[in-house]
Amino acid sequence: MTNQRFFEAAIRQSARDVGCRPEDFLLRENSFFASVRRKGAKVFYPETSDFFAVRYGLGNAVAVRADKLGEVSEALGDSDLILPEEIASLGFVPQFESICFLPAGDDVAPLECPFKTRLLAPGDFSELYLPEWSNALCEKRRQCDKIAVGAYDGERLVGLAGASQDAEEMLQIGIDVIPEYRRRGIAAALTSLLAHEIIRQGQTPFYSCHWSNLPSFKNAVRAGFVPAWTEIQAKYAD
Repeated sequence: MTNQRFFEAAIRQSARDVGCRPEDFLLRENSFFASVRRKGAKVFYPETSDFFAVRYGLGNAVAVRADKLGEVSEALGDSDLILPEEIASLGFVPQFESICFLPAGDDVAPLECPFKTRLLAPGDFSELYLPEWSNALCEKRRQCDKIAVGAYDGERLVGLAGASQDAEEMLQIGIDVIPEYRRRGIAAALTSLLAHEIIRQGQTPFYSCHWSNLPSFKNAVRAGFVPAWTEIQAKYAD
């Protein structure tokens, strides 16, 4: 179970992402909606979506381009799990399938890091928009990167977790660790430290990864997160 405050913040945001009501995610059956401009959606989504399915519980809430709404709702109305092959059979090309995580409780207990850590403000990481930190920081959306935590071996930065203000109430955590420093608990420690700081500041941290990214999935769990919802985005192959 996740903290109720975090859960409610997440479904409010998902309602903006899909274009539905928060309570639609709590239904047992699938719900389908004509895709509209995503006002207030997470910053990394396109303005409109051809196909976007979000699932918290037993039913899926699905936004579909208007001219395909009837066909998709008829084909997938009774589907328990909406699978990529089902979407592809309707002419859509899956673009990403992610599992999203929220803190397991009221807070996230910071884990001990084997290296010294430092809390970083935007001015501290302005020179770190480099390929090795591309998960922790986003070059295209620098203005969204609000806070980070670094791990240092002496003066060398060996791990970095960054938080992006991707939604009004929520910050997404991304993590990078230099390859030769992996498998030492750095990723989970930095993720937990950053989540704790986000909660301390009164916001909701979330974490996401592709469903097949097992190392990232395990990192979220070690850091004190639990799976909360899934997302599937697809584009129609015109």
